[in-house]
Amino acid sequence: MTATASQPKTKILQRFTAVDLVTLAALGGIYRVLWYVWHALAFLYPFNLILNTLFFCLIGVAAATIVRKVGAMFLFNVAAMAINFFVQGASLIEVAMCLTWTLAAELYVYLRLRSGADPFSNFRDMFIVGILLSLVWVISMWYVLFPFVFLVEISAALTLAAAAAGFAGGVAGGAMGYGLGSKVKGLIG
Repeated sequence: MTATASQPKTKILQRFTAVDLVTLAALGGIYRVLWYVWHALAFLYPFNLILNTLFFCLIGVAAATIVRKVGAMFLFNVAAMAINFFVQGASLIEVAMCLTWTLAAELYVYLRLRSGADPFSNFRDMFIVGILLSLVWVISMWYVLFPFVFLVEISAALTLAAAAAGFAGGVAGGAMGYGLGSKVKGLIG
């Protein structure tokens, strides 16, 4: 007779609590406040956008690490873009494009959870999440939004340099976001 131990399956798609939603809205607000930091450095354009990528990836990975649910990064992004839309007056096409920033990272987290892993407690997984967030941010911003929505003309060489620097900043932000999220999650249980 062979005994098999039945392991309880982790529910992949979980409901968000009120605390989760308030946390994600607060993180969206923090990201929006950080916009003033990179805007203060507008004289460095386009390289001031490195900070925007860094802040987005930092807060996005922190949101996932703190809330630990599929969809946390997307809801953080929804909160940030709602503030962008209602406070800044961003266009609907801009907001729609920006809402895609977390989709690849959310898919990665979903697939890792389906495989039985806990990506929220694993630096390697959250580092990959930061890479995905940064990559999608850079591609959508530099190669879609600037040339086609904002109609900003930048030379190909400058776009490539700013995109590469922004990608590196986003990856660094994602790594910092995991550390920040782990510390905050430890404080709030």
